Amino acid sequence: MKTIAHSFRPVLATIPLASLIALGCEPRNAAKDGLPPAYTSNQITDPALHEAADEIRTWATQQASTDQKPLYSRVEVLPPVPTVQPYGVGVFQQEVRLPVILTTGPGWTGMKLPEKEAAVAQAFRHISERLQALNHKPVLQPTLTVQTPQGMELAWMNQLDPSGKNVHGDE
Repeated sequence: MKTIAHSFRPVLATIPLASLIALGCEPRNAAKDGLPPAYTSNQITDPALHEAADEIRTWATQQASTDQKPLYSRVEVLPPVPTVQPYGVGVFQQEVRLPVILTTGPGWTGMKLPEKEAAVAQAFRHISERLQALNHKPVLQPTLTVQTPQGMELAWMNQLDPSGKNVHGDE
């Protein structure tokens, strides 16, 4: 018994690849077509925030250990998202935050834990200061995540821990 797929196989084989592309199999480039992007939820659309995100990426990629190895191999600054913040038992408040993800690089592994804590605190402060300078009302705050290249989360911060313990799971 022949399946429907077997019936169409000879027909598809005779259609030139260029025809399939012309039929809409090629991804469209909205910028090339002069159209605004259809989905902006995965993009930073505010020009001032876009500039700040670029500056944060540049700053983070320039961070190095004492032996001049890069601390971070990848820096991602995502669009602002509403985040639910816990305030006590059963009480929550939603606020918009800027997610920043730093993936550790070769310089990270050679550092001692106090140096890693200092590097994470410095990154959080730098990002916070850069966002403060935007004069958004209310002030846009960061959520900083530090992870290994394998995806293991080492720190997830909405504020600096007063005890200085921001890095977890990394010795």
